[in-house]
Amino acid sequence: MPYPSRRLAQCVLLTLAFGGSLGAWGQASTPASSPPAAMSSPAGAGDEQPRKNIEERLGLKVDGITRMPVGGLYEVRVGTEVVYTDATGDYLLKGDIIDLRSHENVTAKRVNELVEASLPKVKLSDLPLASAIKIVKGNGKRTLVAFEDPNCGYCKRLEKSFDDLNDVTLYVFLYPILGDDSIAKAKAIWCSPDRARAWQDWMHKGAVQGGVANCENPIQQNVALGEKLSVTGTPTMFFSSGKRIPGAVGVDEVTKQLAVQ
Repeated sequence: MPYPSRRLAQCVLLTLAFGGSLGAWGQASTPASSPPAAMSSPAGAGDEQPRKNIEERLGLKVDGITRMPVGGLYEVRVGTEVVYTDATGDYLLKGDIIDLRSHENVTAKRVNELVEASLPKVKLSDLPLASAIKIVKGNGKRTLVAFEDPNCGYCKRLEKSFDDLNDVTLYVFLYPILGDDSIAKAKAIWCSPDRARAWQDWMHKGAVQGGVANCENPIQQNVALGEKLSVTGTPTMFFSSGKRIPGAVGVDEVTKQLAVQ
């Protein structure tokens, strides 16, 4: 999953190399060897002061600053990346905030929200579903789309979760991005007499049904589609609600997302 900003980290390292400690930015009267005093936001203060100081001192454009429900801290956002500062923008904190009450990684959750919001919105009915392997379970009334590579270990783990799903239609876009062998396997599976069976046999048993691997296939178009949708890894799932989930998750999470329409 995404990590805090490389750009910000590079700026911080450069500042440390050429300008000393982070505390020196604000020309604090506290000696560098002393721990910084606790900070809190002045009454009525907005985010303009920390924004101004950070932009001037790091030489970058801040997209947003939001006060955190943690004493005196502000979230600093650049694109989809997050760090933290104090009420004046004199100090910069890079790392994760953990809510010990819920054991939730607040920073990771926020970054994931920003990444998801920045990605192209996908309407399943707009996808070329004829280019995907169709697998119907039960009445098939719910729909799930997945981009998968035949050599992807996490995809095989996800397929095991799919075994426990009912009343869903799966559309698997063969998305061989792990190398030439993945491309060859994807073509062989697509060109098999029974694509759905061939896909499941390979992902569960490691067996590929014989097929004419040079048949007309949508593999190249699938890769182009995945790139257009910013699918950067496999597996990646799309739901009718518009939700996108990268990576292998358990059947409970998949079922939860299928229930959201």
